[in-house]
Amino acid sequence: MNNVHTFAPRPRPAAAPLALPAPSQAEVRRQIEEAAQAALDTADRLIALLDRLDGDADREDGADAEPSLGAPEGHASQVVWLRGSSSDTEQDTAR
Repeated sequence: MNNVHTFAPRPRPAAAPLALPAPSQAEVRRQIEEAAQAALDTADRLIALLDRLDGDADREDGADAEPSLGAPEGHASQVVWLRGSSSDTEQDTAR
């Protein structure tokens, strides 16, 4: 694989002095929400970049030949969906 990119780990920030008071629950929640939003924004940017690199998804080899990913309708249990089947009706023609 000649397209594998490795990244050097970032240095960890120095530990905060122990004399600082613990943050409030509201502050911890704010920081977690801010970090989660930053992660989502980064994922969106990476996906957009990959989409531009990949080109038109509808013009890929095989187009819709991949298996369906949705759960089949009419099954009372997710266990039935989990086991799957050999039938992929994604490419069936309408009758």
